[in-house]
Amino acid sequence: MIIIDLLKNHPECITKLAKIWHELLGKIWLPEIGIQEIESGYHDELNDDLPLAYVALYDNLPVGTCSLQLNDGIRPDLAPWLGDLVVDSAYQKQGIGKMLIDTAKNKARELGFSKLYLFAFDPTLPKYYSNLGWKTIGMDEFKGHPVTVMEIGLLNPKL
Repeated sequence: MIIIDLLKNHPECITKLAKIWHELLGKIWLPEIGIQEIESGYHDELNDDLPLAYVALYDNLPVGTCSLQLNDGIRPDLAPWLGDLVVDSAYQKQGIGKMLIDTAKNKARELGFSKLYLFAFDPTLPKYYSNLGWKTIGMDEFKGHPVTVMEIGLLNPKL
């Protein structure tokens, strides 16, 4: 069974999550960022309020994470941002990413935001996000890499 919780409640998971992040994102897109820097970033997100991080636990084993932050390094006029979404390769295609995204969306809505933003390095990822209701709003650049910027509305259509 998968449980999504605030990372602040499971700081012992930081080392494992940093390795997952480095393996799936860092090595490919940001090789200059080392494990210690990734761990430090997670320590900065051990909060109830922004910036914060969530962890996906499978039988108490950390298998994925995402963050919710005011700014993700581009377009300071837009907030908040879903960031650092990663799910261990062995646990992908089981809906864990969607569970993490939904949790972050709910928190952003609870904090009063009407939209949530993200950017994707990998050009194959916008299709994944668009299947979840995200819309591409443009291209940008992050640390020398072209990225696709996307948004999703958070307002409850029943209101």
